[in-house]
Amino acid sequence: MSKILDNIREHAQSIELKGIKKSYGSNIVIPELDVTIDAGEFVVILGPSGCGKSTTMNMIAGLEDVDGGTISIGQQEVQDLEPKARGCAMVFQNYALYPHMTVADNIGYSLKIRGMKKTERMAKVAEVAKVVSLEDFLERLPSELSGGQRQRVAIGRAIVREPSVLLFDEPLSNLDAKLRHEMRIELSQLHERIGATSVFVTHDQVEAMTLADRIMILNKGNLEQFDTPKNVYDKPATVFVANFIGSPAMNLIENIERDTPLWQYCNLGLLDGVMGDDVIAGIRPEHIEVVEDGGMRAKVTYIEDLGAYKVINVVLASGQELMISTSLGFDGDHPDAIHIKFPEGKLHYFDRQSGLRL
Repeated sequence: MSKILDNIREHAQSIELKGIKKSYGSNIVIPELDVTIDAGEFVVILGPSGCGKSTTMNMIAGLEDVDGGTISIGQQEVQDLEPKARGCAMVFQNYALYPHMTVADNIGYSLKIRGMKKTERMAKVAEVAKVVSLEDFLERLPSELSGGQRQRVAIGRAIVREPSVLLFDEPLSNLDAKLRHEMRIELSQLHERIGATSVFVTHDQVEAMTLADRIMILNKGNLEQFDTPKNVYDKPATVFVANFIGSPAMNLIENIERDTPLWQYCNLGLLDGVMGDDVIAGIRPEHIEVVEDGGMRAKVTYIEDLGAYKVINVVLASGQELMISTSLGFDGDHPDAIHIKFPEGKLHYFDRQSGLRL
């Protein structure tokens, strides 16, 4: 392993946000946020547009002032420090490369500004270029590189500074689907080698699920859940998370009348003292079983054939609409109706008032 990577891994720092607040005039972006990110952890901040993802990252980086609370990197409070004093390096969405500089000069620019001697600087640049697989492109200009290669230059420029924290602001959003897939793999492998504390902002749940050690899900500045990808998917903490994570999204069933077939199939009798209008039942589309006999009759309204699987839109007798993902082997044509079951153990329950998992 290279000396630079050894230094980054050794000096990776935890990040603690305590009571962080941010407003723009009367617009409250972050009401109050408490989060701890472990040293060396890869955390993805996920949520819809306007939820406060980039604002949270910018406050960590020092690009935005906080209106309340503290930010600690390692054992040091940094909310009042200049960005350059926080030990963070950032990879931006637009890469922000200097078009007139070579790859080598772009990667080593921060070292040059710092006054590092050219021989030492170029040795570090060569070491980093090898880490990000750019050793054969050091004399090229950014215009002569592919989108993925420009992305690697931006990452190389960040890690050459040997930061204690790496920040990524939607770095894959400008790439096409195939290249995004390739870069997700590269970023995951790079994190394994680097070991830096990494915070990655995205609105893309595929990026979050494939890259993160833990996912921080924000909704209007509020923390909905901070957990592993598996737990976020298998045990969503709120209705928002259940509806936001997954494609197609989880089916949410409300206003279930007592002692109806739907009540029975949702196993609501297992919830002591719960009325149908007190609870939201949820089930993921891929967990609904299509059966030959028994079950609930469901009228088919539309079928999306996506090649590897189908998504069937149905309506129950109660009027409840559901989506069913048939990746588990359904090979039917386009019937008028099908019969379905909810497997035991695959249902989720949420309090209708608070939205919290029961």
